[in-house]
Amino acid sequence: MAGRTPALERDVGLLEATVYGVGLILGAGIYAIVGEAAGATGGSLVLAFLLAATIASFTGLSYAELASRFPVAEGDYVYVRQAFQSKRLSELAALGRLAMGVIATAAVALAFGGYLSAFLDISPVLSAATLVVVMSAVNFWGIEFSTRLNVAFTAAEVFGLLLIVWVGRGAWGTVEVLHAPNGAFGVFEATFLVFFAYIGFGSIVNLAEETREATRTIPRAIILSIGVTSVLYVLVGLSAIGLVDWQVLGASESPLALVAAAGWGERAGVLLAAIALVSTANTVLILLISTSRLLYGVSKAEYGSFPTVLSRIHPGRRTPALAVAVVGAATLPFVLLGDVGTVAGLSNLVLLGVFVLVNAALLKLRATAPDHRGFRAPLSIGRLSVTALLGLVSSVALVLVYAAGWL
Repeated sequence: MAGRTPALERDVGLLEATVYGVGLILGAGIYAIVGEAAGATGGSLVLAFLLAATIASFTGLSYAELASRFPVAEGDYVYVRQAFQSKRLSELAALGRLAMGVIATAAVALAFGGYLSAFLDISPVLSAATLVVVMSAVNFWGIEFSTRLNVAFTAAEVFGLLLIVWVGRGAWGTVEVLHAPNGAFGVFEATFLVFFAYIGFGSIVNLAEETREATRTIPRAIILSIGVTSVLYVLVGLSAIGLVDWQVLGASESPLALVAAAGWGERAGVLLAAIALVSTANTVLILLISTSRLLYGVSKAEYGSFPTVLSRIHPGRRTPALAVAVVGAATLPFVLLGDVGTVAGLSNLVLLGVFVLVNAALLKLRATAPDHRGFRAPLSIGRLSVTALLGLVSSVALVLVYAAGWL
């Protein structure tokens, strides 16, 4: 009809949504942060992955239930607003997620720059900034093209991780999983760092308006993506620590390429570095997609919170063009910080604050609006969601770990 506002295209099914989450989680975690985490905790890196997976699962279940209740692109904003009827609190949640999105994108882009430096004598910051610009253009071009590219890239990064698992399987028995040279604090510091590995599950909800049967598909995709990646993380962690000294791993700018070279020779190292480039580029693309969709969603006129011009859909590409441009531009200053660990830590800190609000929102909704027939997080006592309570408490605990490291 003439004059009708164009809508986002619903081209995403369960496979695409799950691959989207798996691709985002794998690219951010293993390829970008595993070296920093190994340097913090040694052989107990495996424990750090398990702890981070457990904490992520608590909050992931909250997102799954809330996405079933409210299948909209603006996710966190709506969850908090519906629960607390507070415009300011919901705007705080949205700003937190937007900040996390652009900071996390910068961190992964810097990891891309680190791996690229193994091939080209180019500044990691310059290559990271270039990647953000290119992937912003892909994001603008359309969700169907972006998700197809994501499927191909995710296949490559999963292959790379399976290669690491294969070449390192013989060294698993040598790993001392209780080896913690920096004590319990080192384990928790590594847990905080590798929690960055699980940021993807929260971003899946931002595809709700481009997903078929979103109330069923999004919760399933969240659970599947966390499960698949958790298994891979543990196995890759065992291989990495088994093949390379934890201190050497912690000092490397291309840690998994180093692991592959140690297990299967220099050619394998080069192959893994190439796959890491694909993986981190893929993650940058997905983060740009999810963050721009969130900005699009919270800018709708019905909320009156953000400039409505950001919710306009490009009539030809059917994507939120201005939101895409703003997110890409906001990412670039964080790229200039230059250090993956620092930028990832900032991203985690902001994200954990949002997780506190999201888990609190589910606890409130369970009390005030318990009649929900869609997906429900397991383990309840009456109207109390035990997993949401654990997600809230564990998120606060990780923030305290981060704060203690700066004191």
